[in-house]
Amino acid sequence: MMGIAAESHLVVEFSGGMVLEAKNENQPTPVASLTKIAAALIALEWCEEQSIDSAKWSFLVPSAAIRGGANPLGLKAGDQLSLEAGLFAAMMASDNTSTHAFAEAIGRQMVPGTAAGKGVVVFVERMNALAARLGMNDTRFVNPHGLDEGSEKGLSTAADLGRLALAAINRPRFLDYASAPERTVSFLRESQSVSVKLTNTNELVGSRGIDGMKTGTTRLSGPCLIATATRDLAIDGITAPRRLVVVLLDAEDRFREAVLLLDQGWSALASGRESDPKQRLRKETD
Repeated sequence: MMGIAAESHLVVEFSGGMVLEAKNENQPTPVASLTKIAAALIALEWCEEQSIDSAKWSFLVPSAAIRGGANPLGLKAGDQLSLEAGLFAAMMASDNTSTHAFAEAIGRQMVPGTAAGKGVVVFVERMNALAARLGMNDTRFVNPHGLDEGSEKGLSTAADLGRLALAAINRPRFLDYASAPERTVSFLRESQSVSVKLTNTNELVGSRGIDGMKTGTTRLSGPCLIATATRDLAIDGITAPRRLVVVLLDAEDRFREAVLLLDQGWSALASGRESDPKQRLRKETD
């Protein structure tokens, strides 16, 4: 497609999961912090299972979470953070420290008796179980945040991430954590409240109907982006709200390319291409 330089891309319509545009969509590749979408989904699923309020449940940040990469809250070992604040930091500001910390805390709650430092392993197992449940057959998560570390690298594909994005949008409150351009969150340090303003790394949020979803960049993955947008669209004389999801992996200019792909998707929908019974991504996401 003219103007799209990403190594892989995908445009999918939300309600039916129909793929409107794709290139190398089944090619496995590192996907950086797009991994955090799966981590946030597992955290929200666990909250629902345990009837836990993410704003009230908190945990201590372990020293292992201070491991390099993004730490926009400036967290230190021993700080106390609510899960809600951690989710905002992870989804908006791509916070590796918060993501590791809540993964460790939740993992130890999932399997009582789990040793300190091993909760992340339990949590990542749940992330991979989620991938299997959604039919993400070319995906393997090795950590909750997507950093390139260790000998084993996490991999996914544009098609699999499209499946993940559809499931995320269906999860109540998920988009709340990704849709604001800015938000101030607080945590406790030695019983004193510390407030930090987060800025969304997705510079498209708040424009063109875009209300999510996640950026990601590492040396191995290159710049990546999942964007989702809504628009009232007239099809066959009936105007109704529609939603698109765009996935870009290893893109030269991910934000510009996402806008181009959204425009292509809206045009495809308006022209009636959604009736084409080609590839659909939905599996257990309804």
